[in-house]
Amino acid sequence: MSAKNEFLCILPDKPGVQAKRVEVRSQHLEGVKPLVEAGTLVAGGAMLNSHPKEGESLSFQGSMLIVVAESKEEAEKVIQNDIYTKSGVWDLEKAQIIPFKSAVRVGL
Repeated sequence: MSAKNEFLCILPDKPGVQAKRVEVRSQHLEGVKPLVEAGTLVAGGAMLNSHPKEGESLSFQGSMLIVVAESKEEAEKVIQNDIYTKSGVWDLEKAQIIPFKSAVRVGL
């Protein structure tokens, strides 16, 4: 078995998909649970246009993931299988999958 590598995945949303993102968000969160349990997804979250002030809702611009995989192609498969890709939220033409080496990782 090959060594596992980390990939920083920057996944911008397509324009005008805020409602779709919110609609499928619970499916996305359910879908990542097994990836977290398997050690494939070690960090992730929403990229925001800004931090909301009290009473404001979140305004999303995309997602960030750190995927642990043997290859970039394997990391791409994780992204391809996500509901955000399948429902047209993530703009894969603008996605970045960058080889990454974590120096510090602290759980919330």
